[in-house]
Amino acid sequence: MADTLHKMKAKIRDLPSGIGVNRTVSGRGKEFWRVRLGKRFTGGPVIKRDFSTLADARAWILGEAQKEKATPGTVIELKQSSGAAAFALTSSQISEAAACFRRLEGLGSLNTAVSYFLKHANPAGGKRTLAEVAKEFLKSREAMGVRSRTLTQYESYLRTIGERFGSQSINEVRRGEIEDWLSESEWSKRTRNNYVSTLSTLFLFARDRDYCAENPAEKVPRAILDDTPPGILTVKEAAALLDITREMDSEMLAYVAIGLFAGLRRSELCSLEWSEIDRNTRTIEIKGAKAKTRQRRIVSISDALLAWLAICPETPRPTPSRNEDVCGERLKNLYSEERNERGTILRKAIVFPWPHNALRHSFGSYHYAQHSDENRTAAEMGNSPAVIFRHYRALVKPEATKAFWLLRPASGAKTILFDAQAA
Repeated sequence: MADTLHKMKAKIRDLPSGIGVNRTVSGRGKEFWRVRLGKRFTGGPVIKRDFSTLADARAWILGEAQKEKATPGTVIELKQSSGAAAFALTSSQISEAAACFRRLEGLGSLNTAVSYFLKHANPAGGKRTLAEVAKEFLKSREAMGVRSRTLTQYESYLRTIGERFGSQSINEVRRGEIEDWLSESEWSKRTRNNYVSTLSTLFLFARDRDYCAENPAEKVPRAILDDTPPGILTVKEAAALLDITREMDSEMLAYVAIGLFAGLRRSELCSLEWSEIDRNTRTIEIKGAKAKTRQRRIVSISDALLAWLAICPETPRPTPSRNEDVCGERLKNLYSEERNERGTILRKAIVFPWPHNALRHSFGSYHYAQHSDENRTAAEMGNSPAVIFRHYRALVKPEATKAFWLLRPASGAKTILFDAQAA
């Protein structure tokens, strides 16, 4: 029992090399403090002293530090100064430090832990709420010249994100909070992933400006999306859409025809000018400033598109509005069912539900089926060959492909000529 008591000690570890302070219990059960000043501290022989109280030990070591005649700037002087500072700790600070050392055992030093805490709790760039960072982020993206559509999407997502995290310091948002917020939503898998991507982009922006130390959205798992083929229009549905557009909203005819037979993106369609459509060379120029990829490309005008452009009304522009939402609503009025005031159906919907981005996806499918060349279709659509091959391969049969590219406006009538065998 006496031997066990003799080995009991509590070492104060946060001291410079060369100084040792231990609380020890003698074989008779008497507690005392043993101070050891090593050679690296004294620059000479080792000095040992025992004291009945910590206060006496502190007083002694401070006295020894005063006695040393080290040259200013030497290692000995630095050790003396550090040792004196260590003994300036109160008993409660020493107890707290000891508890911290026990918790950090095997994980690292106290200095590492404090540095980590300060980095995450007190970011170098200063504290910012998520709403403040979002505002700064949008200004930076606008200054970079991102497209208005992209900026609008960022604003929409960040507005919803701000409702939950806006008032919170961005360095305090945690992965678990984000996952809980997402789990409470009723968004589709794709929408959920869009929110995660937006958050991740925002945190990367904040991290680059030292507003936070990490990106908590980076490790939030993305929803697994089903690999489903894009929705396209059948030949009869495409014919019906062209027919009803010609009858009900002729200003939209060029928009629909170019979308179906040239596959332009909605943003490209809405920014198109007649001067960029050359019927003589049978090309459409998509300027780099208007293309999603920022790269200029030339799209071919097929026989089918040339025939439809020939009957399009002479309007200031090929599309009725530069606003994608306006064009989208007018297109919806064409393909949706029509009812009177009493709810009676006057015209059935062309297709229900309407496939997402149906005009562009239809072009991609029928063009790839016609040419069996993903590189050629990719060049027309401004995509990569891999995307074309993955999404548009084997979606339509040869007879439907032939019928699609034979769609023509009938002379003097509001009907569409197409192969009757096409489904």
